[in-house]
Amino acid sequence: MKRTILTFFFILLLSGIFTGRTLAQEPDTVLSAYNVFDYFRLPGPYGNRINIIQSDSIEHAVNRYIEQNRLSAGKMQGFRVRIFFDNKQTARTESENIAAEFSVMYPGTAVYRIYENPYFKVTVGDFRTKSEAMRFMQHIRKTYPQAFITRESIYFPML
Repeated sequence: MKRTILTFFFILLLSGIFTGRTLAQEPDTVLSAYNVFDYFRLPGPYGNRINIIQSDSIEHAVNRYIEQNRLSAGKMQGFRVRIFFDNKQTARTESENIAAEFSVMYPGTAVYRIYENPYFKVTVGDFRTKSEAMRFMQHIRKTYPQAFITRESIYFPML
């Protein structure tokens, strides 16, 4: 009996994965208010049910994780390349010029100019992995020899 339930659950899981991959190009707005645990409690098209025995803390942890992702406003931990970092009196003007110059040279790459007392900083790109950021940094190293990689909260990059 347990083997049958596990096999059924495994098949259900795989069918959900493959169905999700075919629909991956469309934005999924249902998931923000979707609770998978409530879905499994509902009877199927032929009245069949799945009975999952688990701790309530699992459901609370999954729902808390989904809520944190919803509140993150499309951000995740990743890497950026810092091309300017200074606190001189002319740092504000320099950071504006460098950000504008970079936008012209690399139009497809995001540029972020921030001020964190007392520093003006210009960081570029949204990279999921450090190796992506390293590859990009090597590409711009001729123009920006002082560039280095920083870990920051980034926007979800396009896949």
